[in-house]
Amino acid sequence: MDYEATLHQLYRLERFGIKLGLDNIRRLLSLLGDPQRGLRAIHVTGTNGKGSVCASAASVLEASGYRVGLYTSPHLVRFNERIQVDGVPISDDDVLRLWEGMQPAIAAMAGPNKVDHPTFFEVTTAMAFQYFREREVDVGVIEVGMGGRMDATNVIDADVAVITRVDLEHTEHLGKSVERIAREKSGIIKSNSRAVTVLQPALHVIEGRCREVHATLSVVGRDVHAERVFQDLRGQRVRVRGPFGDLEVHTPLLGTFQVENVALAVTALVELRKAGFDVPNEAILSGLPGTRWPARLQIARERPLVIVDGAHNGAAAEALAVSLADLFPGRRFNLVIGVLNDKDLKAFARSLGPLATRVFACRPKSPRAFEAEEVAAAFRPFADVTVASPVSEAIDAALAGANPGGSVLITGSIYTAGEALEHLDARP
Repeated sequence: MDYEATLHQLYRLERFGIKLGLDNIRRLLSLLGDPQRGLRAIHVTGTNGKGSVCASAASVLEASGYRVGLYTSPHLVRFNERIQVDGVPISDDDVLRLWEGMQPAIAAMAGPNKVDHPTFFEVTTAMAFQYFREREVDVGVIEVGMGGRMDATNVIDADVAVITRVDLEHTEHLGKSVERIAREKSGIIKSNSRAVTVLQPALHVIEGRCREVHATLSVVGRDVHAERVFQDLRGQRVRVRGPFGDLEVHTPLLGTFQVENVALAVTALVELRKAGFDVPNEAILSGLPGTRWPARLQIARERPLVIVDGAHNGAAAEALAVSLADLFPGRRFNLVIGVLNDKDLKAFARSLGPLATRVFACRPKSPRAFEAEEVAAAFRPFADVTVASPVSEAIDAALAGANPGGSVLITGSIYTAGEALEHLDARP
């Protein structure tokens, strides 16, 4: 079987949907010899910023001399991006080999009862743990897929759990309130471990979980403070102050929201020291500038200015609007936008509509995406709208309508951002 046929079979597992619970993944991993056992890790959940924190922490750990496994989702352009060791995505051959090796375990679970068939995310998670064991990684940086307590990644006992800012998301699975969602996400905090979060309305929920399992908690905004001291289009310098002293670090990631993410990553790394890892300040200073996390306020072209951002929910869209106003005061954009249909489309329009000269509504290649006309209807109160689907057609129309000194913003979902990077030949 070739690689593309393998991916086709892997993606077909999406028909088994989302299963919140650990019985399935534990059985699958048991049949594979429990490759996750003994994995030292930073485990990251939250609503927004998870990937940026993961990428930043992994970059510093590599600079510290460790072999680092990084597991994130979803991918932008290629499936292989989800599973990396020392910044290098898993090869096509290794995906094929691991998939074939997992077939007896998958068949044993599936049997005549398809209810127990492993899902796409469960199989991908097991594949990551298998690969990390083979490559003998020293530490993993693991991003939660959804929630935390019942997420397939929560079979690990991480040294440090990170909870970024929590907002309403996946309410049909996680609960109808921020407090309920925070309770689900706090489930990644394990007994006698260390946790890091930010000062936020649901902090009392996270503190309660830490008391319950006797975990220590560091809070950015209370115990650790961060402020930007400089920024340009190549990145920003951030001063992080805490019990560990003052560190002035550089990150290439743009956006006001990245100040908090950098502070979370630095605090998590300092907490990891207490678990026995050697993460010197010099590695933090040298590792953070090497962070690579595409489609987060990424400048894909300069004339005209083209920005690609994976903002995928209302809170992220609001944070993106604040960052754009900060970086480009008064600038308006030809806005290319495609959004998934489980998101608050009106929230996107409220945040990004006022920044748009013209809106090009599109539909990314996802069965969960809003139709382009639905997106257009939400943005019509704010700007002139053109319905142009697929994403590539919308981008071409937006570029054609922008003069060399103009600006194009492409956003709405990770899927939209990934298609944009591929079309613009700005792949990660």
